[in-house]
Amino acid sequence: MQQQQNIELAKTRDLGETISDSFVFIKQNFKPLFKAVLTFCGLFILATAATYAMQQVKLIDYQKRIFANQGYQAFDGYMDRFGIEYVLSMFFLLLSYTIMSTTVLSYMALYKQKGNIAPTNDEVWSHIKHYIWRVLGGTFLLSILLVIATMLCLLPGVYLYPIFGLVFPIMIMENGSFGYAFSRAFTIIKDNWWTTFGVLFVMGIITYIGYMIFALPTLVITIINLLTHGSGTTTTSVPVAAISALIQQAGQIIYVLPLVALGLCYYNVTEIREGTGLNDRINQFGTNRPDSNLPAEEY
Repeated sequence: MQQQQNIELAKTRDLGETISDSFVFIKQNFKPLFKAVLTFCGLFILATAATYAMQQVKLIDYQKRIFANQGYQAFDGYMDRFGIEYVLSMFFLLLSYTIMSTTVLSYMALYKQKGNIAPTNDEVWSHIKHYIWRVLGGTFLLSILLVIATMLCLLPGVYLYPIFGLVFPIMIMENGSFGYAFSRAFTIIKDNWWTTFGVLFVMGIITYIGYMIFALPTLVITIINLLTHGSGTTTTSVPVAAISALIQQAGQIIYVLPLVALGLCYYNVTEIREGTGLNDRINQFGTNRPDSNLPAEEY
């Protein structure tokens, strides 16, 4: 049987092709891609899980005090539920998502540069070091803008979601500044907003279902404890809460799927508007170009 050819990133795709090719890309690059993700994101995923487990343990202690009819002031109750552990878990969650985004998109950029060949971890790390602070700052700014747009009216937030999603692929694939990537995202998505939104929406549903599979043990354990101990006591123990938190946070790995789809959305819209993949293939005829370093900065 003939071996399947490595997937070409820079090509036009409709919604269904983008979704199916996302799975194909992950299947073909499963070992090197997840090796990079676990290498560079694993520590932050564990940190998120640990701080989330600490928060759950603290919440259990708070529930025990409530069931014991010990009186607490509203502020004390708030601090028992949302203390430093909650802040730390949100902080590490932001870091893990940022580094995962940088890792996956850097992997895809290098994969294309190398002619559809999986990059090494050292090559991916060189890209991560170059882009991580840019992506982290962009994540913070775009999150604020998206929250404001959603609070003013839901529709602006929905409209901006796929546009903002293209900022990071542009930033990494084209080595652009945040300002350049922000402006270019509005340009390249013209006439392709619905396809991009559709891909992200469907991938969001698939990702949610996948994440719920990781969360299912927590739900089962909670129901068993509730049936065993009744509703008048705390529904789970400290060890169970800690293990459940670790399992649930391990589900962050599923976010690789929408990130790959986002990268394919970028290549799709740029190929439709500019034919970048075709131009690259034409320019490479008769040349033996070595692996390129980071592209020149664009603004």
